[in-house]
Amino acid sequence: MPGNEHEILADARRMLGGLEFFRKMITGELPLPPLPALMGFRLVEIDEGRAVFEADPRPAFYNGLGSIHGGFAATLLDTALGGAVNSTMGPGRAYATVDLKVTMTRPLRSEVGPVRCIATAIQVGSRLATAEARIVDGRGKIYAHGTATCLAVETQGA
Repeated sequence: MPGNEHEILADARRMLGGLEFFRKMITGELPLPPLPALMGFRLVEIDEGRAVFEADPRPAFYNGLGSIHGGFAATLLDTALGGAVNSTMGPGRAYATVDLKVTMTRPLRSEVGPVRCIATAIQVGSRLATAEARIVDGRGKIYAHGTATCLAVETQGA
């Protein structure tokens, strides 16, 4: 039922480890979370401690200065960084981002075409995890990079 994707995902995540959870998104067995889906993000690769999302910098995301709003890059980075960390967690465990650092290196525009956000978990402990990511175009040019610190949490009802 459209509109309850967040409930479907929360139920699934309580039962599945992060890696299996994301693999089911890639195969279409599970939907993307509502915000990444709304922004057109696509999960294209997942492995333990690594997540890759693709996105199209569309004109709808422009700011008043003639480039893609920084919130697009920040959301894409947060999504991929969290995915990299979440892919290392077992059933009933997830994460919450507690710190997000974003650095824009050049303006992003729609003519750049699809971009990839490649995220890697740096360190995953029992309570805290860190990850790093970069947003690149098809030629590997970096538009933004970032890091996140995540707090491991028990999912509700686990």
